[in-house]
Amino acid sequence: MAQIVAGYGVSHTAMTIRKYAPGADAAQDRVHAAFARLRAEIAALEPDLIVMVSSEHLNSFFYESFPQICIGLGTQSTGWGDAGVASRDVSIAGDFAAHLLGFGVAAGFDLSWSVEPKLDHGFMCPLTLLRPEMDIPLVPIFQNASTAPLPPFRRCAELGRMLRAAITARPTEERVLLLAGGGLSHWVATPEMGDINADFDRWFLGRVEAGDIDALTALEVDRIDREAGNGGQEIRNWITVMAAGSGPGTTLSYEAIPEWATGMAIARLFER
Repeated sequence: MAQIVAGYGVSHTAMTIRKYAPGADAAQDRVHAAFARLRAEIAALEPDLIVMVSSEHLNSFFYESFPQICIGLGTQSTGWGDAGVASRDVSIAGDFAAHLLGFGVAAGFDLSWSVEPKLDHGFMCPLTLLRPEMDIPLVPIFQNASTAPLPPFRRCAELGRMLRAAITARPTEERVLLLAGGGLSHWVATPEMGDINADFDRWFLGRVEAGDIDALTALEVDRIDREAGNGGQEIRNWITVMAAGSGPGTTLSYEAIPEWATGMAIARLFER
């Protein structure tokens, strides 16, 4: 059967690439050093594919048809080349994606699907930093974190538990890496844009380190808007990957980067 080899969460602001000048800022250098360490850790795990849960920024989907949860199918995707992150081709693990879709629908999830969807910086920024070779097939899972009504956090955890069940039910032997993209605190296209709430971010990472998913599923949308911003709603993706594992997580890096307008975090969301 397939096995989950690790689960990680990373912030995905494109400014990590677009507005980074090596040596100009120590905190930014530390973020890039943490991405490099995680890149080496992922390489050592030798995953056969990556299941990535991230958010979409009104590029691949718009108001005429906006899914809550969408699985990317097919054989290959291409980056949008948005926000200063270069467009790249990414192989899709299509057979595995179809398995997740079928399992999820049978389990009661009304999942959407899209054949060879294009990927914006929510996916491409972390992939560029963690696997620039783009040689590990991907299963992209889009989760709504931007457009009301937003899914409740408990549903994000239920999605993670379904993913775990689907992966362990897979009859073939594959090593699966889970990756969440997004967050932490940031405000997008609001008067507060540029603000960071490091207190909230550290509280959230404390819950990750404690494996306290119940505290996170009890969160309310309005609280996140107030304390972590509309961009902070992307912690849904972290909660999904947390719920696919068990036990405490580990913060690998946290920096509040005003120039990137984001609380930048990298974490193991559970230990194997």
